[in-house]
Amino acid sequence: MQSIDDLANVISGLESSEQQALLDKIARLNFQKGLHALSEKYRARLAHQNQLNSPPQQVWIELHRIREVIAEHDYPA
Repeated sequence: MQSIDDLANVISGLESSEQQALLDKIARLNFQKGLHALSEKYRARLAHQNQLNSPPQQVWIELHRIREVIAEHDYPA
């Protein structure tokens, strides 16, 4: 694997449109990685609560309920 300095030199040699495309790709990969990590944490939580095999509709209902509780707390009417 290349060192960070080597990668920086290669990237700085790219045209600005290529650099932007690379930054966009990195952003997408980081977003996907974050979603995957969040998914794994949520699966672990469901497993800990013995709800891993709950029907998806039930999970969505609970997520909606949690969202409403947070909204009422953070944004009272």
